[in-house]
Amino acid sequence: MPDNPHQVTLQRLLEGHRQDLADLREQSARLRRLLRRRPPWPDEPKPGPSRSALESDLADVERSIAKHVRLIALGDDAHIGELLQSLAADPDLAREAVADPYAFATRHGIDLPTTTDITLLVADRDMSARIRNLDPDMPFEATWTQDGFQAPPEPP
Repeated sequence: MPDNPHQVTLQRLLEGHRQDLADLREQSARLRRLLRRRPPWPDEPKPGPSRSALESDLADVERSIAKHVRLIALGDDAHIGELLQSLAADPDLAREAVADPYAFATRHGIDLPTTTDITLLVADRDMSARIRNLDPDMPFEATWTQDGFQAPPEPP
């Protein structure tokens, strides 16, 4: 586990996405098994979903898998933790990022998904960011402060 508190707290948030990825991979494997089955015989009591429905579901699952893989790889990149640590230590650098956090990340070599929305606030030496992914395949929200990422809220 890295020593950077920003990377450590980010890894905790990624655990949920890692579990989602494992579930999606299981779902993909089930759909692939269904697609490999023989066509139903006329006397079967109830036919399963159509091949086109299974293929559509599989495409949706594979798209979600790709997005989770990308997000996890992004979160595993030590450069993100280093940049966050620099922001936390330097309010002037954080103020530079306030106007357009997405462009700031891009200038520092971080390729965020286009569905990412970041609101960064800086007041004196205090700072926080609300990071949201607006992608319906993988919505999430995270809060970051100069101490690292905050634990996600408990579901109701």
